Amino acid sequence: MKKYYLATYGCQMNEYDSALIAQKLDMEGCMETGDITEADFIIVNTCSVREKAEDTAFANISKYRKLKKANPDLKVVVCGCMAKNRGPEILKRLKVVNYVVGPDQYKNIPELLLAGPDSPLHKTHHRMFLDEDITQNYVGDYAKVKHDFSTFVTIQRGCNKRCSYCIVPYLRGPEKYRDMNDVLTEVQKAADKGITEVMLLGQTVNAYKNGDNNFADLLTRVSEIGGIERIRFTSPHPRHYTNELIDVLLNNPKVCHYAHIPIQSGSDNMLKKMRRQHNMEQYMSVIEQLRSKDPLYGISTDVICGFVGETDEDFEDTMKAFEACQFDNAFMFIYSPRKGTESYKETETLTAEEKLARHTRLVELQNGITKKRNELMIGRTETLLVEGCSSRDENEFMGKTDNFKKVIFKPTRIVKPGDYVKVKIDDMKGWTLRGTLLDD
Repeated sequence: MKKYYLATYGCQMNEYDSALIAQKLDMEGCMETGDITEADFIIVNTCSVREKAEDTAFANISKYRKLKKANPDLKVVVCGCMAKNRGPEILKRLKVVNYVVGPDQYKNIPELLLAGPDSPLHKTHHRMFLDEDITQNYVGDYAKVKHDFSTFVTIQRGCNKRCSYCIVPYLRGPEKYRDMNDVLTEVQKAADKGITEVMLLGQTVNAYKNGDNNFADLLTRVSEIGGIERIRFTSPHPRHYTNELIDVLLNNPKVCHYAHIPIQSGSDNMLKKMRRQHNMEQYMSVIEQLRSKDPLYGISTDVICGFVGETDEDFEDTMKAFEACQFDNAFMFIYSPRKGTESYKETETLTAEEKLARHTRLVELQNGITKKRNELMIGRTETLLVEGCSSRDENEFMGKTDNFKKVIFKPTRIVKPGDYVKVKIDDMKGWTLRGTLLDD
């Protein structure tokens, strides 16, 4: 039995794609291993959102030379976004790599790896990252369920937005939506294996459409599947929040009250320059509607500090937006030009020191907001989905609330990952909420 090792970098979409590859290899009689030294195949699923991610992948893949020397028959595949973005360079720089497979071409990996000794694929480097079928949506192919209680399900691939700083649309192609019945079948298969929480994935997940069905319809249908208790999704775009969708988000008890909604800037001038296809009035409308019924609705975001052309006034607009939105958490990045994007061609207007200073101010502001948002949870009784032991104390457990707050508690009875338990949140250490386990 051939063994394969999967190394995954990047977002939840890459994690799902790795699980899809794993399932296809398992169906061919292969077996996954966590020990890279015993692997016959190494598959590296890569990310290209930032250049640093690519540099990390190059460095780590180069270390496989020792493994290749010890096992000349070892086959190494580099797939994902970096394969599409830098395929020829990968084959030139990393002689250890046998195959380069771009996004949405994962169906070819078993054929490549299991090719017989007489096959030309067995003897030569082969690249598959150009001019392939970018409409591939894996109808009837389902990802390997790797966890006992939670899993990802991709419902949409690609992106039509073409934000000026983002390389993803050039690598992932245009938006492609899975057939709703195929999505429901995958969720049902996961539920049959004991999965109770599902995360629906897409580059612009709430833009989903399939015939007459939209994202709100899909959420409703998923919620009707027996055994599914929690539904999460990422990443939505502010432009695609309809009244129908917001009604489902607020009133369907299985859809969690949490969303990661990228803002990128609080300045309409910058949003237009970024080609974000939304303005701050639209963004704030979404936040206000979600929080109108549930003030504790969890919202996180992405933001870019020091985008090319950002003025002092633009940045102050971002600071004001953060005050107004009261995000529970934020991923805050310093802008760096990304080759292959529209904004890469522009001359930077800020020094590294100026960008860092703005980033520091925003981080300080958000840290205070995060602390205040967490403090609002103290005194509440919440249902947690237990995820496992605390990373700091194996005698304690960690679980997440419906609004995606992490809570640490000491078990006073037998508790295991995947359980739903009620906890009284009564303390906070640093930013971490702590609770007391309540009786069933």
